[in-house]
Amino acid sequence: MRLPSIEQLVRAGRGSAGRFPLVFLSAAIAAAAGVLLPDSSIEDTLLGVLYVATLGIPLSLAVELVAERRGLSGLTRWMAGFLVVALLVAIYVGRLSWSEPVELLRYVQLSVAAHLLVAVAPYLGVREWNGFWQYNRSLLLRFLIAGVFSFVLYVGLAIALLAVDNLLGVNVEGETYFRLWCVIAFLFNTWFFISGIPEDLEALDRRADYPPALKVLGQYILSPLVTVYLLIITAYLGRILITRVWPSGWIGYLVSSVAVAGILSLLLLYPIEEREENRWVRSYARWFYIGLIPANVMLLLAIWKRIQQYAITEPRYFLVILSLWLAGISLFYAFSRSRNIKVIPATLALLAIVTFAGPWSAYAVSRRSQTARLENLLQRNGMLVDGRVRAVEDSDGVPFDDRREIGAVLSYLAETHGTGSIEPWFPEGRLAEVDTIARGTAPTDRWEADERAALIVGELGLEYVGSWTPGEGEGFNFFVEQDGPPLRITGYDYVLRNRSAVDDTIRVEGSPIGFAYDETNLSIVMLRDDVALLSVPLTSMIEYGLEFSRSQTSYGALPADQLTIETEVDGTRFGLSVTSIGGFIEGTGGSADEAAEIEPAGDAAAFRITMLNADYYFSEGL
Repeated sequence: MRLPSIEQLVRAGRGSAGRFPLVFLSAAIAAAAGVLLPDSSIEDTLLGVLYVATLGIPLSLAVELVAERRGLSGLTRWMAGFLVVALLVAIYVGRLSWSEPVELLRYVQLSVAAHLLVAVAPYLGVREWNGFWQYNRSLLLRFLIAGVFSFVLYVGLAIALLAVDNLLGVNVEGETYFRLWCVIAFLFNTWFFISGIPEDLEALDRRADYPPALKVLGQYILSPLVTVYLLIITAYLGRILITRVWPSGWIGYLVSSVAVAGILSLLLLYPIEEREENRWVRSYARWFYIGLIPANVMLLLAIWKRIQQYAITEPRYFLVILSLWLAGISLFYAFSRSRNIKVIPATLALLAIVTFAGPWSAYAVSRRSQTARLENLLQRNGMLVDGRVRAVEDSDGVPFDDRREIGAVLSYLAETHGTGSIEPWFPEGRLAEVDTIARGTAPTDRWEADERAALIVGELGLEYVGSWTPGEGEGFNFFVEQDGPPLRITGYDYVLRNRSAVDDTIRVEGSPIGFAYDETNLSIVMLRDDVALLSVPLTSMIEYGLEFSRSQTSYGALPADQLTIETEVDGTRFGLSVTSIGGFIEGTGGSADEAAEIEPAGDAAAFRITMLNADYYFSEGL
């Protein structure tokens, strides 16, 4: 194969920039924003520019490909480009009022829609099935090649910069590598990709070449795997019908994986399914989609159970929409003879656009659902009467699970949508007096959201319980904070570092001293000649961890001194410094709070430890 000359590469680059000027401009703006981002005083502005510029690359490419395919005049093409710019400006302005979770989800949503439009828009209204497949094959191949070339170029230049830094003594700042990545990822990668997009799309429909590797992947690898997993799903459905147990939430991962792999295998085999030796593909496709229908039913049942328990959030909304889309696609291809594969990307792009904004959007529906969930929780516990909140008289009368759910919903609203939806429940101006952290009712970051939720819960007469705080039958996990002050340990002769104590007995080499975990009394026992010298109970440490977690806006990390216990019996000193401890809450009546109410003899029964790692310090005084 003859390699292109430098002159040819330059000419191809100019041709690509002239063919897709708005794409090249978006890539250049994205690269410039990325280069300027480190150490910038206008970081948020540059992030916004980067946000819309990276969306502008696929969006403008889709528009310019449609204009090229339709043979639109120069003025019409410029008007279409102006509409793209106006839309990007509107997105930039709208982004200013979005919370971080909403901003990220909307970016993914718009990015998916734009990339799907690139795949399908030039072929809308055109009955060129083979051309559509060949076009997307060329896009995929070009995308992969561009990614590999960009990666190799970045690694090569990064190593060159590293060599200059280490060998020539020229200081290369760490931000330089990020800037280099931005230039290559946004500018070079985009330029290389668009330079390989076919110009004569009509000619693609006449192409008959088909890579044998695609047949191997689709027929001999993906199709058998999909068949095996469909059989597993069908067997699981039979088990559900016999045992009458709701489907596990894990079924969503399996159904999604099977659907993606199955649809991909059928798309890979699409151009050759009419050949005599491949007639089986049409029958396989039909039974594949029929097999997906009961799997979708199970998936929807699992999602619905989750929604009944915890209402709708954006991820659950999208999961429902995608499950319904998959059910529709399955019915369409199972009971029709259509070979129109454009339906798949076109309907997905339409869904991404339709669910982006409006009262039916993921964000509006989730906000209403979670607000209604909170309203029901407050009314059930007498904290919302006639549309007005009031403090509960007896906080102990509010179940632990309800307190945790109230805190979780308030934290979600404060972080994702703001607290405007609950403001009418409070006397005028009262919510602002209580929620002093926020600037009005606007959403804030995660840590502030938890603090705001704690303030609002306090107004209701409750102690804030974080969503991470475990209840009866649930697990707990505590570990020593990494950036805490050093722990002072004096007066010991020996140390055993990072020992696992669950179901383990440790003996010091050359010494009769041993250590064992006493599951019955939930303690670490020090022994000599199998006779207990002393015992260190762990119940109080766990109780402190649970209590501490309720007063924090995060869960897990505890101060080192609170995970350390020291004791001395008959001259033998023993210190236990726990690095991590985990297990389950048992027999507490459903609340971590109630652990403190258990009599001392029953403390050990309140918890079950499944993981414990600690440092042992001891001195033998006998």
